[in-house]
Amino acid sequence: MKKIIMTLFAVLAFCLVSSAATTKSETIVDQGLTRSYYIYLPDNLPADAPLVFILHGYGGSASSYINNSSLSFKELAEEYKVALCYPQATTDPKPNTGWNVYYPWQIDKMKVDDCEFICALAKHLQAKYNLSEKNVFLTGMSNGGEMCYLMAYRKPKEFAAIASMAGLTLTEMAKRHNYTEPIAFMEVHGTGDKTSRWEGDPTNQYGWGAYLAVPVAVGAIAAANKCMYEETTVLPQIKNRVTLRRYYGAPSGKEVLFYEVRNGGHNWATDSFDSCRTIMEFFKKNMVK
Repeated sequence: MKKIIMTLFAVLAFCLVSSAATTKSETIVDQGLTRSYYIYLPDNLPADAPLVFILHGYGGSASSYINNSSLSFKELAEEYKVALCYPQATTDPKPNTGWNVYYPWQIDKMKVDDCEFICALAKHLQAKYNLSEKNVFLTGMSNGGEMCYLMAYRKPKEFAAIASMAGLTLTEMAKRHNYTEPIAFMEVHGTGDKTSRWEGDPTNQYGWGAYLAVPVAVGAIAAANKCMYEETTVLPQIKNRVTLRRYYGAPSGKEVLFYEVRNGGHNWATDSFDSCRTIMEFFKKNMVK
């Protein structure tokens, strides 16, 4: 009988441990709107753990990202012991789900301030789940990548590091804002991207609004950080050749990493290198003690 009871206790303990990793769908009221998001809390997450925001692209959804098996963020969250938050964008005037980054149809028509929303959500999650107030990180692709640039302009003190995937600096961003604080920043971009074009779009030929050439946009952050040196490394080739340009030597120590994916398209570049792990390593390197 004693053996049976001990076995039952062991099974119960296993179930409790194996179910400890939690995905929750929650809401928060911000700017008069009820906003939704998913929070992923790994097994045995310590107090004061880092918080990573992952932003979906234009027309996308938080649910599609958290359930995307090609993105390894949940597995990496278990390894790196970080909480993940997948916020949902609102519907813009198009109408499509999208972050307010000054696309032409959003200017003066879309009132929600998504930078303020993400920062308010961070404070909410820090208090609710006892997460770090210093180690908050941001990544996102396409429209989510544009939010990365906009946050670097507007809220650099709120994030320990930011990583954009196929993101752009809209000309409207550069007109309205200046980089006021150094920020650890990373960009991954395919030279064959036909949506967020490598060469930029100065005349709004493709309808997203005028935007800077990607090397110019990344260089602007490196220059604002006062990076003094550039180092170039070619990664071991898996599919498309990936070249890393590392800008460093800034007084703040904040580096800028620029991954050029030769002939790469509009995606997370997971077929050419382990981009998700690279992001997590970048965040780990920039954690504040």
